[in-house]
Amino acid sequence: MKKLMLLFCAVAIMGCASSVKLSKPGVTQEQWEWDYYECQTAATLALDWNTGYRTAIANAIASDSEHNRLFESCCEARGYRKVSVDESERVLAK
Repeated sequence: MKKLMLLFCAVAIMGCASSVKLSKPGVTQEQWEWDYYECQTAATLALDWNTGYRTAIANAIASDSEHNRLFESCCEARGYRKVSVDESERVLAK
């Protein structure tokens, strides 16, 4: 039970809202989901993470910033760019 609670806390911390978002003009939700999946997979494989629950917390703490860097690089290679959350909301409102 402790392991499950620690895993939940680690995921909750990693999921905290950011003031920066990835955006690509004209991208559909379906395309974003596919690109997101592929870039998450590529970043995870690049770090050779063991996805077992026993190492999930250690992996998250030790490699989260590197995983994010690899994920963002993958998205940028696909044409996404970092924008502020405010800017992305203005684009969506138009």
